[in-house]
Amino acid sequence: MADSRNLSSIAFMFMLSLPSDLTQGATTGLLDQLQLFKDKRILLGILLPVLNLGGVYVVYTYLRPIVTGGLHFPNAFVTPFLFIFGLASLFSNQFSGRLANGNGLKSMERVFIIQAITLIALSFVFAMPWLGLVCLFCLGMTMYLLNSPMQMFYLAVAEQDYPQSMVLASSLISIFNNVGIAVGSAAGGGIVTHFGLNWLGLGGGIFTVVALMTLLLLNRVRRQMETE
Repeated sequence: MADSRNLSSIAFMFMLSLPSDLTQGATTGLLDQLQLFKDKRILLGILLPVLNLGGVYVVYTYLRPIVTGGLHFPNAFVTPFLFIFGLASLFSNQFSGRLANGNGLKSMERVFIIQAITLIALSFVFAMPWLGLVCLFCLGMTMYLLNSPMQMFYLAVAEQDYPQSMVLASSLISIFNNVGIAVGSAAGGGIVTHFGLNWLGLGGGIFTVVALMTLLLLNRVRRQMETE
C-alpha cells in the first residue's frame, strides 16, 4: 500500500513538472517518427552524448583501480572519495539545467575543452596523487553538463520541424547516453588490457576531443540553418 502511494505521488509530481504545452503531432506509424533522423542536426546531435559519456566512462569504469592502484590511496579512502565524487556529479546534473536556460550548446564548447584537458592530464599525474584527485573531481563536475542542453535541443528541432517525433526526441538523450556508457566501458577495458591504467585518461580525452569537434560542427550547421 505504501509503495502504491509513493508511486502515485511520483506520478503526480511528474504531471506538475512537465510542460503543459508539450504535444506530439498525429503520426501514421514508426516510419513517420523516424523522419527525425533525416535531419543532419539530429545525426550530429546523437553523437554528442555517445562521445561525452564514452570519454567519461573510459575512466569512470575503472575509478576504484585508478584511486587505489594508480594514485596509490588506501582502500579505506575509496568510500569517502566516491561520496565526494557523487556530490560532484550531482552538481553536474543540477548545473546542466542552468546551462540549458542560456545558450547551452555554445557553452558546452568550453566545457568540452576543460573536460578534454582534465582527462588528458590524468594520464600524466599518477605520480602526483592529489593532483590526480583534482582531475577526477573536475571530471565528475562536467560529466552530466551536456544532458539538459542536449535534451532541449532535440525537443526544439522536433517541435519546429518534426512534431510527430516529439516522444522519440524526448528519449534520445537516454538512449544515446547508454550507448556512450557501453562504448566507453568497452574502450576502457581494451585500454587497460593492452596499455594499462595510466592510459585511460588519454583514451577518454580522445573521445572528448572528437565530441568537441562534433559540437563545433553542429553549432556551425545550426547557425547556417538559422540564417537561411
